[in-house]
This record gives sequence, C-alpha cells and structure tokens, in this order.
Amino acid sequence: MKTVALLLTVLIVVGSAVTVGAQTTVVVAAPAPAPAKYTGEVWTWDSGRSIVTLYDAGRQFRVQVTPDQIARLQHHGYATVTGTLLGPEVIETVLLPTQPMIAQPSGPPAAAEIAGQLASIDQNGVAVVDSARGQLRVWLADNAQSRFASGRPVKVMVSVQPVRMVTASGGGGLASGPTISAPAPVQGDQAVVVGRILSTSPTGALTIDSPRGPITVWVPDMTRFNAGDYVQVQTIVQAS
Repeated sequence: MKTVALLLTVLIVVGSAVTVGAQTTVVVAAPAPAPAKYTGEVWTWDSGRSIVTLYDAGRQFRVQVTPDQIARLQHHGYATVTGTLLGPEVIETVLLPTQPMIAQPSGPPAAAEIAGQLASIDQNGVAVVDSARGQLRVWLADNAQSRFASGRPVKVMVSVQPVRMVTASGGGGLASGPTISAPAPVQGDQAVVVGRILSTSPTGALTIDSPRGPITVWVPDMTRFNAGDYVQVQTIVQAS
C-alpha cells in the first residue's frame, strides 16, 4: 500500500506542472543577427570588448568582432571585418554652463612641419594626407579642389596648444584671463580648431573632435597630451 500511495503522489505533482505550463505564455526571442562583413577606415577600437569603429562614406558604425581581428587593425587603415553591427555607443551627458566658453592656454604649443601627399578631399572640406608620420586629416578652406589635387605633394604645418575651457566674464563677454590669438595670415589653407582629444597613438598621432568630423595631426612629444584634454589646433596646408 505504501508503494501505491507514493506513486499516486508523484503523478499528481507532475500533472499540476503540466496544467500550469499550459496556461503560461511563451515568449520567443528574436534570433540574433548573423555576422556579416563590414569595410571602412578604422577610427578606433576597444580591445576589452572587441568592438571596432569604422568610417565609410561620411558615416561611422560600430562592429562587434573577434579578438583576433582586433589584433590586426591599424589606426586609420582600411579594413574588412566580420562581426555583428552594433548601435551607437551611449554618450555621457554633460550639462555645460549657460555662459559662453572660451579657450585659455594651459601650456606651450607643440609645433611640427610634415611633408606628404594629398590622398583625398571629402565633401566637408577635410583633406587626407599620407605622410611618413602616418595619415593626417586636416581642414581646408572652401573650394579646395581649385587649389589642391589628389596625388600632389603638400606640406602641413601643425601647432597644437593645450587649453582649458573657462566661462567668459565681465562686460560684453570679455575673458577673465589671457586668450589665444588667431594666427597671422600666411600662404596656404589655414584653419583653427578647438576640440577634445578623442584618442592618442604611440606614434604621436592625436585625433581631435571637430564640427566637420574627427581630424588627426601629429606632434613630436606625446607626453603632454591625453584623451579627453582640450586643445587648439592650428594647421596650414600648402601645395609643394
């Protein structure tokens, strides 16, 4: 009799589980997107998470790849990777004061003169220059195609000034301290950009945010510059 009673108890428990299961709504998750191939210029990558950011035809996109692909990447080189397309990275929100901001010098500028060959000019007027120091990206003035041609030699003069962003004060928005003056006019296409350093490389390349998209310049001494710092970049591009 004890054996029969035990068997009945087990059957009742199992039957209850089936009844509850029949009333439960089953949600089937959508399948993960299949890996695909993506090609573009390598802007940056995150080795810890195996994520590479590529740039192509005026757009940036992030791809989840395998660690072995990360090891083969070259900064600003063109690459084809296989992985899963990700959405935009969550950007930290920073509330800035309502007062106008100005850039004040916080150290001596680093200057360099670099010879190279003009590779291309994009629709935003950003020139790509191939040089012995790596690939540079700098602003040109309007109608640059009338002054520069792809494949022709150019000379790029760079000055990178560390700055700190402070609020303007005083009557008429005057600065509360010394400000950086604009460079004197010279021959060539001259540009001044104030922006945050997005990344640095051991070879001396600085990638800086700008309204036309990231620019890249080279400095002889990297020890004074870190990602997140603000700098004022002055560039002059001359046809050689």
